[in-house]
Amino acid sequence: MTTTRSFSNSSTENIDFSHIIGALRRRWLPVVLAPLLIGGATYTLSKRQAPVYQASSSLMAAPSDSGGVLGEASITASPLPQGAAEQVLHSRDTVKRILQIVENSTLSEGNKKAIMQDMNSELANGNYERLRLKARLDSQQRGTYEVQSSAETPQAARILADAAATALLEWDVQRVKGSVSLARENFQQQLTELNLRVAAATPGSVEQQALQTARAQLVLSLSQASVLEKGARGNLTLLSVANAPSRPVSPKPLRNSVLSALVSLFGVVGLALLLEAVGRKINSSNDLSEMGLPVLGELPYLSGLKRAQTVSSVKSGKLYEPTGFIRVNMSAALPQTSAVVAVTSARPGEGKSSAVAATAVAYALAGKRVLIIDLDLHRPMQQELWQTQGRKSVALSTSSIPQAMTVAQAVASPEFAGAYEVSEGIDLLPAGEGGRAAASVLGDPNFPPLLRQWSKGYDVVIIDTPPIRAVADALSIARSTDGLAMVVESQHTPVPDVERAVRDINTTGVRFLGVILNKVKLGEQGYYSYGYASAD
Repeated sequence: MTTTRSFSNSSTENIDFSHIIGALRRRWLPVVLAPLLIGGATYTLSKRQAPVYQASSSLMAAPSDSGGVLGEASITASPLPQGAAEQVLHSRDTVKRILQIVENSTLSEGNKKAIMQDMNSELANGNYERLRLKARLDSQQRGTYEVQSSAETPQAARILADAAATALLEWDVQRVKGSVSLARENFQQQLTELNLRVAAATPGSVEQQALQTARAQLVLSLSQASVLEKGARGNLTLLSVANAPSRPVSPKPLRNSVLSALVSLFGVVGLALLLEAVGRKINSSNDLSEMGLPVLGELPYLSGLKRAQTVSSVKSGKLYEPTGFIRVNMSAALPQTSAVVAVTSARPGEGKSSAVAATAVAYALAGKRVLIIDLDLHRPMQQELWQTQGRKSVALSTSSIPQAMTVAQAVASPEFAGAYEVSEGIDLLPAGEGGRAAASVLGDPNFPPLLRQWSKGYDVVIIDTPPIRAVADALSIARSTDGLAMVVESQHTPVPDVERAVRDINTTGVRFLGVILNKVKLGEQGYYSYGYASAD
């Protein structure tokens, strides 16, 4: 009877808080350095920028009380339409008047030249930065206008703001004067013509008297027009002149550097989480548990440990306690005697063969007889982990004269099959020379029964099989075993690779025993932090 285990598709789940902390801890260097570097660069660049000062003057918009009556016509200042003042401020005539005022000011020639160049350029491209107008008006266009200027010095900002306000006031007054001036010029023309007619009329005649009366009325209207023209006022009134600012509005190095550092921090954190979601790795046993996968145990990462030192590390080093947990958990899922278990990995290079050797030693230390069969016939490694030269031969059959041989030789001559006694309680049937030709032995119909025959006399047989995502050998071999265990390398094996491997195992009906998490950093989790194995 075989059993399958379901697992959640963790690659599509939201990353929880522990995953976020773990992802940021693994990428702490760019997360810390990027904001510091970008913030420092922004501060340096901001300090090198020329300062910009702003000043503002205020105008009030209200109906003018300077209207009057000329003849039968009423002369008053019409309200400014919405947006009219801003268009006027940026018109060519107004800009010309502003620059004329600036030219006549006490500013340095450098300031004058910069202002003139910028404002002429703004007229051409329509992007106005030197002068801006903010309006706060009601529905009847009554309220205030704030003329805001930007310049390189406080004095230049003040003079530019006042020049703009003056130009707007002059335009508003001229707007009202225009209609009065037309009326005055019309009266003057009528008066000239009437004087000619009076001179041509018969002295003392009724016609001359009528003309003289009309001339007197024209003189009065002309006088009124002149008075109105001189005292004309528009809708705008100066509320306050500009003050020279004490501090520049830009640049602000500290603020800019903090903002850029925060933005870069959010960006780097977002990128780190995106990379974690896209290329998420198996980092801990918690990741495997969340996928619904049983964890048989964890093997620590031992820096500088050579492959040939695996056996000694299990006997007296830091692998002693971890392999003990693996043995106990694996035994709970296997038959009590003559159990056959296959060990594979999701990808090559995850430490599968070393895990096989370490687990075998753990069983031997517990008094069990163990047979290791190296069926990774593409890249055999067990013969590198164990010294076979000069080792005693142990029979795998009823033959009284066993011969130590390779897997292919044992299948070809099962009556003489023998293994190497590589350690106390541990025998090894090596793969020999690897390659496709050697792997063809797995297709021999006599191979599955031979596995069971060889397991007699052993408490457990551990088979080293190829990576499950590389070739299908592991699944083919595992059908003839009591279960399959998979080695996963911590912080290197992608989650999708593990998911696909387990999916293949479930599809073929192979009994999945669980995962051995390999190369876990010491002290990060689990029992490794207690330090029992370090007291050797």
